[in-house]
Amino acid sequence: MSARQDAYIAELVLSQPEVVAGLFLGCLGIGTAALFLARRLGWRPVPAALAGCGLALALAVTLGRPGVLDAGVLTTDPIGWCVANEFSLTGSLQRLNLLMLVPFAFFATTATGRPVVVLALSAGLSGTVELVQATTGLGVCEAQDFANNTVGATFAVLVAWLVNLLVTAVTGSARAEREDRPARDQATTR
Repeated sequence: MSARQDAYIAELVLSQPEVVAGLFLGCLGIGTAALFLARRLGWRPVPAALAGCGLALALAVTLGRPGVLDAGVLTTDPIGWCVANEFSLTGSLQRLNLLMLVPFAFFATTATGRPVVVLALSAGLSGTVELVQATTGLGVCEAQDFANNTVGATFAVLVAWLVNLLVTAVTGSARAEREDRPARDQATTR
């Protein structure tokens, strides 16, 4: 496992003009939509916008690059095109797939406080991307990618859930202290 090799592969993917354009436009569009939704639904706005950018990143690196099949090939059996392999972290692409949904899952959980919903959305997004790759030739549909994406998202959701619990405990304790202070001050002035 070479961090240098992982960085090189990530740089190759992120240097493709289609990926850069997709990431930029996706951050602009999805990030703005997430910010709008956050204000309407009472989510934390900054993490919501960052979740939108994380989603844009995942979509750009998986669907915003040239395909591996002949252009215009659409298959009627997308699952039959999927490679049946298992979770693995032996190569750079496998490790990058583990990280693919981490920004989205972490920030979406932080923004919404709904870890189960975010995890279900992350798994659904990963499965949808794999099927789109199989039907359009924009990539290779692999069970391993789905597994790695979902494991990474699960870890990110758990960390964000713990961060939310910690923040709630700290801010709740500080709030209780502030609310209790006037009562103590009145009792000491009598």
